[in-house]
Amino acid sequence: MKNHSHSHTHDPEEIRKIVNRLSRAIGHLNHVKEMVERNEDCSDVLVQLAAVKAELNNTGKVILKEHLEHCIVEAAEEGDMDAIEKMNDAIDKFMK
Repeated sequence: MKNHSHSHTHDPEEIRKIVNRLSRAIGHLNHVKEMVERNEDCSDVLVQLAAVKAELNNTGKVILKEHLEHCIVEAAEEGDMDAIEKMNDAIDKFMK
């Protein structure tokens, strides 16, 4: 698969929101790490870890929607099948 040739542009406000979501998830994961270091209850750790996973999955959905609305629409209009194939591969990996 070769590199796609269409422009790769995103809404800067949406990118800022995604970065903020990732920052919150990182902070939350650091808190879970501290819980483990303090030998807190395993059930509580697992619940918090599940919350981090949900945050990451939701962030992935936001990234996917953003990419579909901008890059994939452009790729389809330009007939850039490489970009579409690359996105399909990424979706498969994300959904595992």
